[in-house]
Order: sequence, then structure tokens, then C-alpha cells
Amino acid sequence: MTNSFEKIVNIIIRAILAVVVFVLFLHSIFSTSFIGQIPGEDGGIQDHTLNIADSPFVHLIILLFLTVLFVMLYRVVVNRNIQIRLQVVLRLIAAAGFLLGMVWILSTRLLPGSDPAKVCRTAAEWVEGNFTSFEQSVDGEEGYLFKYPFQSGIVFFYYLVMRLLGTENYVGLQVVNLLALTISYYLLVQILGRFWKEDKWVLIFVHAALILWVPYMFYVTYPYGIMPGMACSLGAVLCAVRYLETRRWWYMLPAALLMGLATVFKMNCLIYLVAVGCFLVYDALYNLLRQKEAGREKEQAVCRTGKRTWLVSLAFLAVMGLGVAGTNRAVNSYVEHLSGYEMPDGQVMLSWVVMGLQEAPKGPGNYNGFNGNVWTQSNYDTELANELSKDELKRRLQWMAEDPVNNGLVFFARKTAYQWNDPTFISLDRMAGRKSETEIAPVVKSLIEGKGCSYLSAALNMVQTLLLAGALLYLLLTGRKARVYELLIYVVFLGGFLFHLVWEASASYAIPYYVLLIPYGVKGWAEYIRWADKAWVWIAHRPPAQKKEDIQHFFSRKKGPLLAGVALLLVVLILFGQTELFRRTIALDDNAKGIDAREQFYRIGIWEPEE
Repeated sequence: MTNSFEKIVNIIIRAILAVVVFVLFLHSIFSTSFIGQIPGEDGGIQDHTLNIADSPFVHLIILLFLTVLFVMLYRVVVNRNIQIRLQVVLRLIAAAGFLLGMVWILSTRLLPGSDPAKVCRTAAEWVEGNFTSFEQSVDGEEGYLFKYPFQSGIVFFYYLVMRLLGTENYVGLQVVNLLALTISYYLLVQILGRFWKEDKWVLIFVHAALILWVPYMFYVTYPYGIMPGMACSLGAVLCAVRYLETRRWWYMLPAALLMGLATVFKMNCLIYLVAVGCFLVYDALYNLLRQKEAGREKEQAVCRTGKRTWLVSLAFLAVMGLGVAGTNRAVNSYVEHLSGYEMPDGQVMLSWVVMGLQEAPKGPGNYNGFNGNVWTQSNYDTELANELSKDELKRRLQWMAEDPVNNGLVFFARKTAYQWNDPTFISLDRMAGRKSETEIAPVVKSLIEGKGCSYLSAALNMVQTLLLAGALLYLLLTGRKARVYELLIYVVFLGGFLFHLVWEASASYAIPYYVLLIPYGVKGWAEYIRWADKAWVWIAHRPPAQKKEDIQHFFSRKKGPLLAGVALLLVVLILFGQTELFRRTIALDDNAKGIDAREQFYRIGIWEPEE
């Protein structure tokens, strides 16, 4: 019963993940998204997400070329018994990544912009004893924390950091980000290393790939709580994994504290808690079934162990939940004591969901001011704002229900592309136009907003396809030998995808979850290269008679229906690819609409708005 339960859960999770990643893979090989410009209603220009068509054949040829190259390299080194000290190598990679980040920070010395600028300015005001950001009106505008009280945690954190480093030390804030990123990558490798213990080289390649995938590294210049929250979240996940591995209950205490701190930095880190909670509930059910089986077989020792285990797993989840609630309550209470203001209600959360289902100037589901408008129209009445948001949500859902394909499906497809199909995840856009404390070198300037940006975006576009293909290969090739617990980090990514499918959309919100795919992409390619190497040996050296016997044995194991299913899927995709709906959901191309999107992406000529 327990084996069947594990297989069913494993298949369900992998199937859901495969659908999501396959959609992202299709987006990646058929189109590319980026922040471009279009004529605005006022006669000027405005930022807007544009899409250009990609050649799937080019992507597939590159994947084929890499397959051949990697198999050749694998055959060269496979017989060499190279001894490595894994943890030493991982620490060296972490140090190299930190130095790379420091070079970027010191080369740019960017001042905060957009929302991070508001957070840093508010924290600096706190250091000066000014807490008017909690007031309804400050210089004719609503106070920042009056509107967004959920940001008080990250403001408090930067308040503490600024008291140590100074209110104008933005390089110091970015170094804090870099430390959090370095810790996050190291923890991510340690978590998956608990499952891939015999695959040391894969862990090294995973860590190196995380460092070399530069879009997230560029976000060290974006002090907004994302990276500190991720570091604490992954620390809590590691504690949970260590509990599942050792069954030592005391891991729940640091897990609860770290998860609580993570949500203080960024409330979206609750996604990690939900993912860990799902696996703890699964673990409890698995051990409960195991206990019943042991009871029937009169194995009393196993029975007692199973009983204790499933109860502790549920207690672990409960303690983590209490840790989150308690930590946030403690921080809010201290902030109220420090500022002398009571924590305001702020804008209602439902309005952010409504906004995530609306059109916006920059892209589907992006910020369009609805949350602030409905709150102001309600005269800051939370109950009334909720009612107005519910009414608008009903109208939006009704519009989608009237034509689920052309309204609902097309909207979510465009929103998915907007968030997940920009190969830079708007990391360069987040740096472009910001002031700097130094004279930025021409080569760095070009990389951020010049011709170098186009070259980097094109290269990252291919890397994105490579990573998504690897993530799919992992799901397909490790189903039999990998336990469900190995998918924990993958499920965190799934939680981020589903959450931002309905919440406010931005590639900057998606990137902390996309980066969690990288280890599985590397592992998937490692498994695929081993399989391809065996396939080559079989083709090149297996006698014809034995090949025929192997093929007959393959089909005798009832693999025929599986191959038939794969063939049917390919036929459906080919037929779907000829439809207008495919071009509106997957093969997005704004050049076909008369917009010079390709020229903007590759920075060919100078784009000017129409007269």
C-alpha cells in the first residue's frame, strides 16, 4: 500500500510539473519576450512587453549539437577516476561567485530605483526618527507604509542595516544581498545533495550553473528583500529535509525561526512553507499507512516508530506555522513600539489578485494602479474595498467564462510569457537608467542597455531552452529511481508559478522561483547524457540479433502504448501548431502586428514613436 501511495503521488506531481515546464519550453523555442516600447496614448512612448518569433528548428539543432558534444566529453572523462573533495570545491565555487558579484557591484555602484528606492528611503527616515510613512497623508501623498504595511518587515531590516552601515551606503546593502545570494545557492546545493549523494560532479555543475546564470546575480543591485527571504526560506527547507532524513525532531525549531524571518523579509516566502507543508503531510500519511501495514504484520517496533513519525511530521508543520505567525507578530509589535504608530490595514490583498487578472500598460497582470484606486475610492475602508474588489473580480471572471479560449486561455498564455519567457527576467531593465555613484565603464554600460544587452539576451535565450529541456528530461528519466521528497524544491517552483498566475505579474517576481529549476535542468542533462551514451553503445556495438531481441523485449513490457501516446502528442502539437490559437498563445510575434519588435530586441536602427 505504501509503495502504491508513493508511486501515485510521484506520478501526479511529475505530471503537473511536466505540463507547466513543457508550456514554458514551447514558449522558449517559439518566441522571446522582452521589455520594449510602443507609442503611448499621450503621443510619447511607453514601456510594453513585446514578443518576437523564434525558430524552434534552431533551438532543436543546438540541443542536438550539445547532445553530441556532451556525450563525447562524457566518454573522454567517464573512465577517469578523479577524486574530489566535494565540500571544498563547493566552497571555492561559492567564493568565486561572491567575488564575481562584488566585481559587478563595484563596477556599477547603482543607486536604488523604483520600489527599492521607496523602501530604502523609508528605512533612512526611520534612522532619522521620522516614522510619518505610517500616516495617511505625507506631503500630499499617502504614506508608503500606510499603503503597504506588509513592507514594514523589510523596511525594519534595512533600518537595522543602515544603523550599522549608514543611510547612504547602498553598496553595503547590495553586499548584504550578495551574501544572501551566496548562502542561497550553497544551501540549494546542500539540499539536493542529500538526494544526489552519489552524483558529486552533478552537484559541482549545479553550483557552477547557478553562479554563471547571471540574470539573478544582476538582482544583487535590487535591495528589496527577495534574496534575504530566499536564503532564510532555503535554510528552513534544509532543516525540513534533514528532519526527513534523520527524524530528529529538534530541526523544527530552526526551521520555524528561519521560515518566520523569511516571511518578514518577503511575504511571498509563504510559498516555501506551503510546499514544505505538503511534503510533511505526505510524509505523515505515508508513515501512517506504513504503521497500519506493520500492525497487520505484527511488527510492533515498526508500528511504534511509524506512529511517532507521522505525529512528529504534523507537529513539525504546526510549529513552522506558529513560527511564521509569531515572528511576524513580534516584528510588527516592535515596529509599533519603535514608531509609535499602530500597524494600518493597508490595501486589501484581494485587489492584487484582481490586478493580476487585468491588462496593464507593461503587460498582462502587471501593476496598473487598481489596488490603490479601489482603496482610495473606498476612503480607506477595508471592508468596502474588499467588496469592490470582489465585484470587479466577478466581472473579470465572467468575461473569461464568456469565451474561455479567446479570453481566458489567451490572457493567461500572454501573462505566462510576460513573466517567464524573458531570458533576462528584466534584470537588465531593472538596472537601465538608474543613477550611479561612479562613471560606469562603456563595456558595462553596453551590457546593461546597449548592444551588449542584445548579445547577452540572445545567448540567455538559448540557455533558457537548454535549462527547460533539462528540467523536462529530469522528470522523464528519474521517475523510477527518485523518491517523492527529491521534488520538494521543484514543487516550490510550481507554487511560485501557480501563485503568480493569478497575482500581480512581473518577471522580477518570477525569477526567484525560476532559479530553482536550474539544479533539475543540470541533473536532467546529466541523466540524458548517460542515457544517450548507452544508446550510442547499443547502436554501434550491439549485434543485430541481440538488437532485435531487445526491441521485442521492450514491446513485451507493454511499452507500445507509451510510444503510441508520445506519437499522438506529437501529432496533436503539429496540428495545433497550424492554428491561429497557437500563434496567439505560444508563437507570439509582435512583428506580425506591425511593431518593430525584432529591431528593438536586437537594437537595429533607432526606434521612434509615430507622429
